[in-house]
Amino acid sequence: MPSVNKQQILAEASTWLMRLQERELSLEELEQLQQWQQQSPLHQKIWQKALLLQTKFSDVPLDIAIPVMQKVGHSSTQSYKKYLWLLAFLPLCSGLYLASEQQQWLADYRSGVGERKRVVLPDGGMVLLNASSAIDVEYTDRQRTVVLRKGEIWIETQHDPLKRPFFVSTRQGTAQALGTKYLVKMMPEYSQVAVTQGRVQVSPHQSQQQQIIETQQQLSFDARHISKVRPFEESNIAWTKGFLMVNEMTLKDFAERLQFYQKGMIRVDSEIENIKISGSYPIDDLEKVYAMLVQTYGLEIEKYAGGYWTVVQQAK
Repeated sequence: MPSVNKQQILAEASTWLMRLQERELSLEELEQLQQWQQQSPLHQKIWQKALLLQTKFSDVPLDIAIPVMQKVGHSSTQSYKKYLWLLAFLPLCSGLYLASEQQQWLADYRSGVGERKRVVLPDGGMVLLNASSAIDVEYTDRQRTVVLRKGEIWIETQHDPLKRPFFVSTRQGTAQALGTKYLVKMMPEYSQVAVTQGRVQVSPHQSQQQQIIETQQQLSFDARHISKVRPFEESNIAWTKGFLMVNEMTLKDFAERLQFYQKGMIRVDSEIENIKISGSYPIDDLEKVYAMLVQTYGLEIEKYAGGYWTVVQQAK
């Protein structure tokens, strides 16, 4: 195949990849993309390489990505390689990255999509990061702090001979351990703390209010307010054992939770998004999760764009 055709395929692939990042494609568009891939083995090869590179670099901040793009663009003499690198970074050009997102990329420890990571702290304590999470570890002579930059973590603290207090800091406030095992999850507007052993003291950043959470309790808080203490729910820590446990959750919300463990996008047809889902689903085996949904709820799973786009719909 002439090189000019290869460059044309690369340009078309970049257009499709941009569309995937910008918005949800209609079923008609997804079928068009499928037909485009099937035009030749080279179409399929270029698309797979584009998806692989996009997955690796899609969360790189602009101040890191752009210099790399420029370097590759100026130094590469092979347009094939140059186009593939540009494909990888195209999604970055469609939006602005905030300082907090740059902090996530540069954090001391971070986990990717579908990855859980165990971190041993300097004092022997342990932090388990859920998928797509990031932390900084800041130990000084006066205190021990784990800064949650993104996502969700499970903490098991250890006795400190120096008797330094242990804190988890989020965007909304702090959760101080009083000899404990506990979970901290940070959302855009609030944080959640759940305790299975010991006690935790929660302190919002913009309030004098404080609340101690006892064993088998949980609560949520934002920068100014603390919710009422509620009984601990086992589903909160099911991910630490490799499961997503839900009870009467809408299919739409379930897909959003599942998104943390799948590379690519999940789309739920609007006609079935309110179906209630219950059960325990293995987050390390997404094909089994989809098989369970098909068998239990009569759904149909279609994959497009080389598996990058998953559509959940009613079985025909």
